Amino acid sequence: MLRASGGQGASMSRQRGAVGPGLILLMISMVLFLSLAVDTGRIYMEKRQLQKQADLAALSLSRSGCYLDGSTDEKAQALITQIKSNLQDNGFDPDANQYEVLFGAASLNQTDSRWEFDPDNAVKSAGKVTLKKTVPASILTQIASGENVTLSASATVMKRMNVGFGVGSRTIDVDLTNSVLGAALGGNLAVASYQGLADTKVRLAGLLSAMNDMGLLAVDLSAGTLEEVLDTQLTVAQFIEANILAVSGDAVLDADVLPALNQMDSLAKLSSLSLTLSDIIKLAAGSNEEMNDEIRRAALMSKIALFDLVSGAIYAANQDNFLLIPGLDADLGVAGLAVALKVIEPPQFNFGKLPASSDAEYVASAKTAQVELKLKATLLDGGLDLGVIALNVGTIGIHATVAEAETRLLDVDSCSYSGDGMTFDFATKPSVATIQVGDGGAVGDSGDFGDPANPIAITATVLGLNVGVSAAVDVPVSSTSFVEHTESVDPDSELPQIVGESIAPETSQTLSDTFDSLENDNITLQVTGLGVLSYLLDGILNALVSGLLPIIFNLLDALLLDVLDALLTNVLGIQVGTADVFVSSIDVEGGGLIQ
Repeated sequence: MLRASGGQGASMSRQRGAVGPGLILLMISMVLFLSLAVDTGRIYMEKRQLQKQADLAALSLSRSGCYLDGSTDEKAQALITQIKSNLQDNGFDPDANQYEVLFGAASLNQTDSRWEFDPDNAVKSAGKVTLKKTVPASILTQIASGENVTLSASATVMKRMNVGFGVGSRTIDVDLTNSVLGAALGGNLAVASYQGLADTKVRLAGLLSAMNDMGLLAVDLSAGTLEEVLDTQLTVAQFIEANILAVSGDAVLDADVLPALNQMDSLAKLSSLSLTLSDIIKLAAGSNEEMNDEIRRAALMSKIALFDLVSGAIYAANQDNFLLIPGLDADLGVAGLAVALKVIEPPQFNFGKLPASSDAEYVASAKTAQVELKLKATLLDGGLDLGVIALNVGTIGIHATVAEAETRLLDVDSCSYSGDGMTFDFATKPSVATIQVGDGGAVGDSGDFGDPANPIAITATVLGLNVGVSAAVDVPVSSTSFVEHTESVDPDSELPQIVGESIAPETSQTLSDTFDSLENDNITLQVTGLGVLSYLLDGILNALVSGLLPIIFNLLDALLLDVLDALLTNVLGIQVGTADVFVSSIDVEGGGLIQ
């Protein structure tokens, strides 16, 4: 019994001895597990904090301007300085830790719809921020060995901007426009309003997609380059039908748009008029193929006013042909007026890249048409009886070659969330007109515009003698040049907005200025047929001159301002001597995190 009792005690003693190490091992395991859990949570929080810091730093890039551009060392360094400040504000010390900022291009992979960042691309419209931070790998091992782990986080942002802009008058005279476009289309137009067309914007990608669906493009939109696509030749009828298809799906469409387009489309001549898309839609030349890709992308994302597209196509299809414009003499009080218009170059939309200098090949620009106008009017309706002098009917001709106006968008700045309007840097050159005044051709022949290099021919009867009177008019020549100016958009008003009014260099002259500068000295009158009597009839000749000059001046006033200026400004959008610059659309692509 005693041995049995002693054996049991020894067994219990051994059990107690075995429990102790087990408890120790359990406690060690619990400590290790707790340490692992703490380390995992700590590293996760460190990683999360690091990612948040990278995200905020990348987002600060997109908030730094209207678009992201790290294309030069100076711009990249300015953005990096801004990032460092942002990192410090958010608890990351860039001087004590590793960071890297890369600039490049971002594109959407068509296979899996994921964004890809290319730091080797010459275009720098995206930025990638990478942060690295060294932290203890474990609380326990740190005590013994000082083992560390390096955490990494990165974030990528992209921001691009597309601005629709133009130059010239936004006023559209319905009757004049019907006359001009009707003459171009070979029919009578009675469009009630063009304002809906002017207010409707068409994205180029949508228009080309409509043309692709109609089978009009020279190459399939998914297979060819944009340059190849713009080489497409089509009729004006097909162009208008493609625009109808492109805008017909708009949720909100002005009630005047489709009736106006359908009325134009109904004219038979449309099917015989053709143009090439590149006549009006052009791509600026980038300094490398990667920049060209960016210009192509910007072009596809850009919007153009429907009126500008359709009227530009009509003018391009009639390029280099004189069009007789009917019905313009109703309110002028002249016996007859003939007007012919020739489009030398149609209006053009040249897509480019921001930012750019005014002389860069890749600068985005908008141009009005370059035109030639011939006007012919009867000087006197039925003659003028001045007693001893009777003036018979003569004609006056005006020949105007009007250069295109152009504006170039150089940069956009001051994009902020404060509500202040963004600013636009432009370089603008107003149109200039070279005007000749002279012979208007045969009376009653609307197709004969004479030769303005020859003086105005007038026949007169003086004391029963038939004499000839010639009047040579010397019109002062104006000049123009680019003017750089900065304008802002009113954030409380809708687009389009005229942001720059009456932009003009000092040497430029409007048509009104040109007429005001005409004096008696600019008109030279010569009388032939009197022979030796001319020395005896000074008083009569003075009466002849004083009777003719007001007639010529009044008719020049009517032709230059009421006809020529009205056609240029209210139909073609061309302002001679000055230029209005407008912004029609602002689209920002990106701005948020893409990686």
